[in-house]
Amino acid sequence: MSRATRILDQHTQEALPPLRWLLQPNDTRFAHPAEIELARLLTFYGQRWAYEPTTFAVRWGSDGRPEEFVTPDFYLPDRDLYLELTTMRQRLVTRKNRKFRLLRKHYPNVRVRLLYLRDFERLQHVYGTRYDEQSARLGAVLYDQEDVERRIFELAAQFVAESPLCDAGERRYRPVLLGVGPGSDRFLTSLGEKIHALGVAVDLDRVDLTSMSVSDAAAHVRLTRTPSVPLAGRLVVIVQEVISSGLSAAFLENWLRRRGAEEVTVCALLDRQTARVVDVPLICRGFTAPDVALAGYGLTRRREFQNLPFIAEIETD
Repeated sequence: MSRATRILDQHTQEALPPLRWLLQPNDTRFAHPAEIELARLLTFYGQRWAYEPTTFAVRWGSDGRPEEFVTPDFYLPDRDLYLELTTMRQRLVTRKNRKFRLLRKHYPNVRVRLLYLRDFERLQHVYGTRYDEQSARLGAVLYDQEDVERRIFELAAQFVAESPLCDAGERRYRPVLLGVGPGSDRFLTSLGEKIHALGVAVDLDRVDLTSMSVSDAAAHVRLTRTPSVPLAGRLVVIVQEVISSGLSAAFLENWLRRRGAEEVTVCALLDRQTARVVDVPLICRGFTAPDVALAGYGLTRRREFQNLPFIAEIETD
């Protein structure tokens, strides 16, 4: 066991306070504007955080004294997770990567996730890169209608095989499939129909969440539509057309548990795992989402692209 690991084992991180004070647009505590945006994003979705609370020694001299250190940008106490946002030049990124490799080596129990600039851009634009809607057009079809329907049937079969079945006569014990936003409607309906066809009764419902406001730095996510079915004591499956950062699903998981849901899991048609910030109980995923803007099956806000029965790339001039 390394000296650093022994030191880590001797100390327990103290409980951190509730959400930090409301952020201001020109907060001077942060070293880069992107850190302000990440802090706002975490705060919006109810993730408690502390900025640079811990400095780790990662290299020692022959006399045993620390000579090199690393300080991750954020600590999320409820997730026991450190986040480091990297927006610098490649030469400096290489140096930082080396330090974080040493951190993982000497502190194997410390969970740390590096977010590069490209990762952060994914957080800001949930459906991929920003595009000009006026010049947008459909590109290559990634998954045709047959592919999508077959994969949803496979997800339904997986759900039936792996989820605890319930007495169809006891409505309150039926699983609840809970869509997130109107974009989930098509996937939610198709998944529910296929599960029902396999002999399992489920209730379908939906929640709507507010979007993060550019002008309101102090905003927190709110539900503008809440479930109409009882939740207490039930299995609730959060159904999303695409999952990326995991922040909205994590917020909903906590919200549902506070309202008595016995178990909360997540099912997504598309998984953009490279953009994940926090882990969620994702039990069913349809396809891997590439890092491009996508259309079809509820993806994108442009109506003529949203309701397509297949999934395609969006191209722009």
